[in-house]
Amino acid sequence: MGQLDLLWQYQNLDLTLDKYDKIRKNSPLRNKLIELKNYLVQQQEHLVKFNEEAEKKNHILNRISHEYEEILKAFKSDFDKVEGGQVRSIKQLEEMQKAAVELKEKLAKKEEEIRGLLKDIQGLSSKLEEIRVRMVKAKKEYSTIKAEYDSEVSKIQKEYQEVKEQRNEIKNKLDPELIKRYNKLKKSRGTAIVMVEQSCCGGCNMSLAALVIERLKKGDDIIECENCGRILYWPNKTDDDGQNAV
Repeated sequence: MGQLDLLWQYQNLDLTLDKYDKIRKNSPLRNKLIELKNYLVQQQEHLVKFNEEAEKKNHILNRISHEYEEILKAFKSDFDKVEGGQVRSIKQLEEMQKAAVELKEKLAKKEEEIRGLLKDIQGLSSKLEEIRVRMVKAKKEYSTIKAEYDSEVSKIQKEYQEVKEQRNEIKNKLDPELIKRYNKLKKSRGTAIVMVEQSCCGGCNMSLAALVIERLKKGDDIIECENCGRILYWPNKTDDDGQNAV
């Protein structure tokens, strides 16, 4: 068996491996796993964002609660002075009454801020809980699909390895320079070696000169199509008309 016959077999096995890679890459299970993974990453980002926001709100709540307690202490202190008979004049009483009004207003404002913050924190807590529930569900679905995908890939991988071993056996019989040529053509053209069909290049369908056909029939010379650059292949077995045998 000549080098071209071996290269033709090598390409068929190589394209079969590409087909397996494509099947694996385009697997609906794989695409679903990618979708779920992206979803989980997105939910994790939301979780971090809402957690940070909740921490900020809690920090503000603690600060305002502290301010509220300080105002309340001042208000109670003035009240105790009045109750304890420590006010010595009408003017002092009036000043304390005026301060009490201001303190009440401040307390009311702080209470409103506290209520608003508590409402916001509660809303964030609900969102965080919803995200955690969704993530648990998505992770469970991911695990189930991953098991199915691993089983699918395992079967494909077994067949893939068998074909790869066959390809490697042929590769060991091929000229290394021819393999380099093949790889370069495959990268640029998709297929490196094409069968001659109806005296035309099987890659670009350009009509081949009679001299080229004769050269292909006679030996194992590496002849490329003048149009697309692919290696031309003429099987050793031909019919009476010189066309490819079926």
